[in-house]
Amino acid sequence: MPDAPKILAVRVGRAGDLIMITPALRALLEAFPAAEFHLLTSAEGARVMRGFAPRLTRTWIYSRRFPRSLLLQPRLRRGFLREGYDRIYIFESKPFYRRWLDGAGGSCYGLGADGPDTHFCERCLRVVDASLAATVRRGWVELPVTAQGRERAAALLAAHGLGEHTTLVGLHPTFSGSGLPGFRNREGMRHRNWPQANFAALARLLQEQAAARGIALSVVVDVLPSERRFVRPLVEAAAGAITLLSAPPDFERYKGLLARLDVLVSPNTGPMHIAAAVQTPVVALFSRWSDTDCGPYVDPARAVILRAEDSSHAGPGLAAITPAQVAAAVWLMLASPQHRG
Repeated sequence: MPDAPKILAVRVGRAGDLIMITPALRALLEAFPAAEFHLLTSAEGARVMRGFAPRLTRTWIYSRRFPRSLLLQPRLRRGFLREGYDRIYIFESKPFYRRWLDGAGGSCYGLGADGPDTHFCERCLRVVDASLAATVRRGWVELPVTAQGRERAAALLAAHGLGEHTTLVGLHPTFSGSGLPGFRNREGMRHRNWPQANFAALARLLQEQAAARGIALSVVVDVLPSERRFVRPLVEAAAGAITLLSAPPDFERYKGLLARLDVLVSPNTGPMHIAAAVQTPVVALFSRWSDTDCGPYVDPARAVILRAEDSSHAGPGLAAITPAQVAAAVWLMLASPQHRG
């Protein structure tokens, strides 16, 4: 009996980068039901993709940091040659990966020249399409949530007096690098960071509107213990309108918490994609980056995109989006029949 085919998928990056290849990975799993799949990714990517599919049996870790990257490249290539991959799918736009992996296995497939008007998930699906005789079935981003993760999330919420019938709106007030002392890219920051004062005002507004509607609603912020100092001013400015959750790192618990939320409000960052992948409705805040390229890849009924460029004063970046606009989008999501479906 011949060995099962082996397929290598390549995507090195952060959480959102990996989540955006999940529709293509699912399509490949369905197209090759007998194949064994391996993944070349980052350490963070390995954590995000753990448990995604039983046939994803091996993860190779690559770091883009110099000089470690130079040490890893020949070692990894030798490993790929030993594995004898039948197909390699490169979901990376940099030509380096194609040059590095050319000849490291059988047929090699990579991203085409589609521009930012084509969503990255769709670009990856087109790579799969081009490698097969028939067009693949389209699906949205996805990540599994374990029963243990849901239980640990419920326990964390219960410790703060939040039960299963409370309507929960989550806020994600940070992005990668936003709290680091060395973060100097102020120009980029205004397009990624909605002001803390806006998050605090949104929480107060949602609580006022919920009380007027007779709805038991809580606004929560979930951060690691090391991040508490960055969000404490926000929580204090909210004047009791925010419940601060903080627990040691536990990605399964974090997915369980996001899956429990009724809505997540987030700028363009990893948790926005994670929430989308666990079927939580999202209000996503965008400035400069194109949501048609990297927005939440979900059923349109599960997301509202608010763009600073649609404001009459888009110069301040995300600050052009007002708390009132975000609150209206949250209530729109809460009123949707799909918001917990």
